[in-house]
Amino acid sequence: MSEDKKNDDLLRELKDRQEIQSLKFAYCRAADSLDIAGMVSVFTDDCIVNFRPDRSDERRGRAAAEEFFSGAQSVVTSSSHHLSNMDIVFRDPDTAAMYSYLYSWQRFTGYPEVKDRHRWARYEDVFVRTAEGWRQSELLYVVAGELASDPVLRIGEVMDRPVWTGAP
Repeated sequence: MSEDKKNDDLLRELKDRQEIQSLKFAYCRAADSLDIAGMVSVFTDDCIVNFRPDRSDERRGRAAAEEFFSGAQSVVTSSSHHLSNMDIVFRDPDTAAMYSYLYSWQRFTGYPEVKDRHRWARYEDVFVRTAEGWRQSELLYVVAGELASDPVLRIGEVMDRPVWTGAP
C-alpha cells in the first residue's frame, strides 16, 4: 500500500471518529434539552434501541424510539449527560461499534418529593455510514448502578456484564 493511500485511510478514519463522537454528543445535548426530535435524528430509520442489557425491551425503528423517548422524557424537567471513554472499533469502513461511559443526572416533575436520579452506565452502540453521513443504528444501554427514589425507574441495572469486545 502506498504512503499516500495509508495517509488517506488514516485521515478518513480520524474524520469518521470525530463525526461519530459528535453524533453521540448531539444525542446527549438533545436529551438534556428535552428535544425528542433531536434525539431521534441521530438514528437510522431501522434503528434498534434497547435500555435493558438482556435486550428484553427492544424498540425497532425511529417511530418506536421516538415513542419511547417521549414517554421517558415526559416526566423529566432537567438533565445532564456526561460521556467519557469513547472507544470506537471499525468493523469495516462503513460500520463502527462504540463503547462509552455515561454519568447522568435527572430531575423529575414532582421534585422534591420525587428525588433526583444519578446513573452510572455505558452505551454499546453501532454506527453506520449513510448517504446523509454517520447515523446510529443500534443503542444498548447498560446501567451499572444508580441512585433514584423510585425503584421501578431503576431500569437495566446490571453488575455482571462481560467486558466489551468491540462487537455489541
